[in-house]
Amino acid sequence: MRALTPVAAWKDVELYLDQAGFFSFTNSPYYSHRHLSSVDLYPGRGVREAYSPVEGTVLEARKLKVMEDYFIAIKAGECGACVKILHVKPQVEVGERVRPGDVLGDLVWSPFYNYWTDPHMHVEIRPIDDMLRARGGYSLNLSPLMKQISFDNNVRELFIVDKVLDRYTLLRAASDIPSFLTPLILNFDGVSFMLEGGLTHYGHGALWSEREEMPEETVGRVKELFQIDFAQKRYIHFTCQKRENMVRGFNYRGIGLYLNDPHIKLIPKRFGDGMLELGDEILLSEILPFTKSFDCRC
Repeated sequence: MRALTPVAAWKDVELYLDQAGFFSFTNSPYYSHRHLSSVDLYPGRGVREAYSPVEGTVLEARKLKVMEDYFIAIKAGECGACVKILHVKPQVEVGERVRPGDVLGDLVWSPFYNYWTDPHMHVEIRPIDDMLRARGGYSLNLSPLMKQISFDNNVRELFIVDKVLDRYTLLRAASDIPSFLTPLILNFDGVSFMLEGGLTHYGHGALWSEREEMPEETVGRVKELFQIDFAQKRYIHFTCQKRENMVRGFNYRGIGLYLNDPHIKLIPKRFGDGMLELGDEILLSEILPFTKSFDCRC
């Protein structure tokens, strides 16, 4: 039996993740990920089965007309909402009842993806009479996830090259990462923040805070580095200028940070580029140059 955990909700609709996978709210360039109205669920690298994130009845399960991708809609809850799912070739049929963890189908390689994208399903909670549009999804409530996150105040400054592919390189922290966190923790005046997103190539990301209330001086320091867009309790969304990262003298497009994944994804400027080797040790200051502008251990 799969170990499932709730990661987001809207009213009486909860979205679940297989704990063997990882997920992200902001690691995407698309509108809904900039407005906290979608989440991308990854079953684990190399896994192609897609598992239902919700309980409900299948309303639609079909190929999209304009591109090689697929759309599933599931009626969920009693609040007039449905769950929209993209990038899954369905094995379920209209009228079928599904529960969290049931197999929906197989993940496909979507035209929405970049070369560094891992197969996943894109999930939104939407009005049942507006199932497919790119905009209009409900803003997600993160309380189900926040209840499970235990912040680790240790700032990881050393990362080791764990896997080298043509599409990306994976760096693993030298020390263990607790469940549901990303491996990149920053610390401002003793307040810990977890960094999430595709930085800086997508031009936005998120800081997750261990506290709902923060000292004004801490907020001020955060604003010196991040262009805050909006906040929802312990979630802070920001925008940023796109710029390439240079690691060991080689330009990289950016990094990917996912919740419940101990890796930092280092993205080459072009498919097949890269010069790091397995076992190489990389410092935090090399991965995110802006961390040189403050003492992240203060």
